[in-house]
Order: sequence, then structure tokens, then C-alpha cells
Amino acid sequence: FDENGVLRAINPENGFFGVAPGTSEATNPMAMRTIFSNTVFTNVARTGDGGVFWEGLEKEVDATKGVIDWHGDPWTPGSGMPSSHPNSRFCAPAGQCPIIDPQWESPEGVPVSAILFGGRRPLGVPLVYEAFNWRHGVFVGASMRSESTAAAEHKGKVIMHDPFAMRPFFGYNFGHYLAHWLSMSERSANLP
Repeated sequence: FDENGVLRAINPENGFFGVAPGTSEATNPMAMRTIFSNTVFTNVARTGDGGVFWEGLEKEVDATKGVIDWHGDPWTPGSGMPSSHPNSRFCAPAGQCPIIDPQWESPEGVPVSAILFGGRRPLGVPLVYEAFNWRHGVFVGASMRSESTAAAEHKGKVIMHDPFAMRPFFGYNFGHYLAHWLSMSERSANLP
């Protein structure tokens, strides 16, 4: 919190780490511009001209010529197998993102005016909804359910409890994590 009680935040990461399959100009144009160069790709297919390919890039990359799949074998769209691992990734420096906030590296952080929890729920819940207040927001985040991803330990499209859409990434006791979120309301009345 700053001297005015405004919640501010920094991102301790220096880059973006994302799942490649399904990422394209149509689904995430800013990610595609971010990973255009100076990016590490893992378990994706390679194209004959030195580029990369994964499922979702069919409209952007000619996958009929010289593609080598993530196993190192020749691949075509008719191969019957995916070209890339379902959890294949890209990792790029954050500074390459064309829409990153100009203050993203400021030691004071940037003001936080909203917190979004981005789980996967294709059916059954509204795409976007707003909490009534901080405590309700913590409740909403803590009670989220989400479709499992390739990064999770479960396979397939299983709807499971996924607090704050962070279940695979919790590094410590969830009760302590939840208590920390709730304690934020004691530090300032000026919360998102």
C-alpha cells in the first residue's frame, strides 16, 4: 500500500510463460507479438524455415511443408497426432509485450484497481461478474471451480475446485494463503 492507502503491485516475474497450443493471432494477438522473437519454445513443432508450429496456427503457418513434430519426426496435418505436446510452452521477456504498462518496472508498483481470477469454465457460470466487496471477492476466489489444464496433475476436462484459479501453483498452506487475502482489508479501506 502506498501513503494514500492505494494497493499497488509489482510482477516479480520478468517474462511471460504460456501454453502454446491454441494461442494464435485470433485468440491472443498480443501474446503472438510478444513471442515473435527472443523467445524460448518447448515441445512445439519446428517448420522447415526455422519457425515454430502448434495446433491453432493453421491459418498463420503453412503446416503442409517440412514440419517436424515435438518428437523429432516429420509431421503433416494428416498425421493423426498433434504436432506439439498439449502442454508445450513459450517463454518471452515481459518488456517485449507491446501493451505492457510503462510503469511495469517501477519499484513502487502500479495501482491495482481490479483483480481478475481467470479460471476455465466454458459452461454454467457467467463469463465475467463482479464481487460486492473485498471479503466477497475473497469468497468468490476461494470457491472457484475450473476445468483442469495440461499444467494440472489431472488429465482431461474435469471441473474441480480451483481456488483463485491457482490450484496447481500454491506453494504453501491454503489456509494461510486465504488468511493473507482476508487480512488485506485490515490494512486499507481503499481496496479494489
